[in-house]
Amino acid sequence: MELRQLRYFCAVVDRGNFTRAAAACAVAQPSLSQQILNLESELGQPLLVRHPRRVELTEAGAAILEHARRILGETDQLRRRLEQRSRLLEGQVIVGAIPTVAPFLLPGPVAAFLSAHPGVRVRVRESKTSVLMEELVAGQAEFAIASDITASDRRRWSLHVRELFRERLWLALPRGHALASRAQPVSLDAIPREQLVVLSDGHCLRDQTLRVCRIRRAEDRLECEQIETLLAMVGAGLGIGIIPAMAARTGLPEGVVTRPILAAEAERTISIVRRRSTELSPAATELRRHFMAAVPKEPLNPNAE
Repeated sequence: MELRQLRYFCAVVDRGNFTRAAAACAVAQPSLSQQILNLESELGQPLLVRHPRRVELTEAGAAILEHARRILGETDQLRRRLEQRSRLLEGQVIVGAIPTVAPFLLPGPVAAFLSAHPGVRVRVRESKTSVLMEELVAGQAEFAIASDITASDRRRWSLHVRELFRERLWLALPRGHALASRAQPVSLDAIPREQLVVLSDGHCLRDQTLRVCRIRRAEDRLECEQIETLLAMVGAGLGIGIIPAMAARTGLPEGVVTRPILAAEAERTISIVRRRSTELSPAATELRRHFMAAVPKEPLNPNAE
């Protein structure tokens, strides 16, 4: 049973004969008649009684007509929905982001996208990199914003990775800390490792902190789950932390100052990641474009003194 057969059948019923139905469907009458015969043959019983100038529904035809109209109506509705999605009038896009990026980078591009396409819903999934990669592979997100994706990650998850930008990592200090009074960048040797406040295992920023400070593992004197909490701990005088430049640009808690780190490795790479084998939806493609257009410039240190 084909959709065109149901459409031809309904057209014959609505127009009252095969000639007018063929004209309405823009098809030759013999072709339309043959498709109706094929439908009747498949169903095993006649649907129409053919009279010289009109047609009449059989009992089976009347039963089929109701279902045919419903199927065609749902098909047309689906086609309209897909057209609206392709024109970004409706739909949904799911984007993943690591917690040390989401609150600082996402608001601007998402706001611009929703302003241009108010009928599309955006869902943001915040999680650690490993979880985001699993969600990408499972189709639970279309693309993700992540940091320092390795060659091993690309092969393991079959990822397409496009670098957005690189940003410096800064040292966050309590205002009264001895290093806060220095105007010059802080050398690695001067960073007191025992005072570090770090994020928990699985966070990219934790690994980046250990790499920059050239230590194998943190003492775990104080660790937390969110960068906002880390900064609050620093502001309370409970330690020092390594934070991305975008966190410094968006405003720091009272009592926190930042200083640049004198080390080439004190940076991270922010990338857009998607599954290599799957094309993005029109909405995801457009949202991705907004992210690529919103690459931030290296911010000045707002608390340097």
